[in-house]
Amino acid sequence: MVVIVTGKINSNKTTKMRQLYEQNRLGDGFIAIKNMVHDTVHSYDAMQLSTGEKHLLIKRKTFFEDDFTVGCQIGPYLFNESTLFHIKNTVETLLKNKVSPIYLDEIGVLELENKGLHTTVDMLVKSNTALVLSMREDLVTPLQNKYKFDVQKIIKV
Repeated sequence: MVVIVTGKINSNKTTKMRQLYEQNRLGDGFIAIKNMVHDTVHSYDAMQLSTGEKHLLIKRKTFFEDDFTVGCQIGPYLFNESTLFHIKNTVETLLKNKVSPIYLDEIGVLELENKGLHTTVDMLVKSNTALVLSMREDLVTPLQNKYKFDVQKIIKV
């Protein structure tokens, strides 16, 4: 069972994901917290919902100072390889502990290209665990076709 939170860019998908988790505090997972410098995106932190622990996930190239190993890139955004591994390892532990649902924010173009969190998403879908995933509305059909997940509900924000 997959619940999808969708909308356009900057439509508060992450806020909705956080609200869904906080309604009953069941499950666990990660949301992407945007960090701004004036009116420019500086970076994103991956925040684990149950603990509030944050790890630098993405940094805009203009702010990058060789402070992490780049796992992949999309446009001006560089992805921290160690945080991608941390998310994957944490999700594996959540699955072993039968935590449900599992939340994963901002699935998108990278995953369609087998990059970013692709292996994590693939593992989650194959596990048949209840999922709450966020993605842009124009990517719902391509991602559903790629991962073959059964959508229980779509929440558009």
